[in-house]
Amino acid sequence: MKKGISLVIFLNVFFGAPPRSIPQEFYAQFTMNGQIPVKYWYHDGTYSSDRPLLYTYEEIETMKKRVLAHEVNHYGTTDPLLYQALDQFVSHIQGKKVAIMGSTVPWYEAVVLAYGGKPVTIEYNKIVSTHPDTRTMTVAEYEANPELFDAILSISSYEHDGLGRYGDPINPVGDLIAMEKPKKMLVPGGLLFLAVPVAKDLLYWNAHRNYGSVRLPMLLSGWKTLASFGFQESDFKRDQEEQPVFVLAVDETN
Repeated sequence: MKKGISLVIFLNVFFGAPPRSIPQEFYAQFTMNGQIPVKYWYHDGTYSSDRPLLYTYEEIETMKKRVLAHEVNHYGTTDPLLYQALDQFVSHIQGKKVAIMGSTVPWYEAVVLAYGGKPVTIEYNKIVSTHPDTRTMTVAEYEANPELFDAILSISSYEHDGLGRYGDPINPVGDLIAMEKPKKMLVPGGLLFLAVPVAKDLLYWNAHRNYGSVRLPMLLSGWKTLASFGFQESDFKRDQEEQPVFVLAVDETN
């Protein structure tokens, strides 16, 4: 666990639709005693486990062709930055086992395939893929049978952790806990490719967090930044978030 994080983390596992407002007993923790402003932007991204998402072979192959053409998908400013990062660190992807943390469409599975990697998707909700070069598992399935990866992609994922949007437990430091987990999932020398919204610190309940000068250093604690693409500290003064890409390794000195 990160230094300075309270050991009393939360203990309310929420079932059903996510709460529309921050539970009062956690308000101070979510706002870091008023340091993080709050705006409301509600989403319910949960769905029944008996009706999992389906990723088809044809869908993934179509996306793979788009990746090879360096097209962009939902995150139009982030994908070109990710391509730059993967071009520079391709030896950590090509022929390697790569975890994808969080997924609602198979775009980043297609990215890993296009760069010669072997994607394994880990998501709170159930996903079924018909593509033979992909694997999927729920968070619970991974925790029951953990394995190591050569690299991990987390693109616009950890900023949601702890907000309940995708069926995850409500937790004021869910994002910080999520960033601890890859340290135990990577082989020695493995890399985490991370993208989160960067701007002035802000919590959009329950959509996501924006990471500024307060929260981003906490998120990156215990990691060594090998490279960043699209990031500069002046981003902390912006109102509108962008998602730069950080290439991180476990900081063995921490």
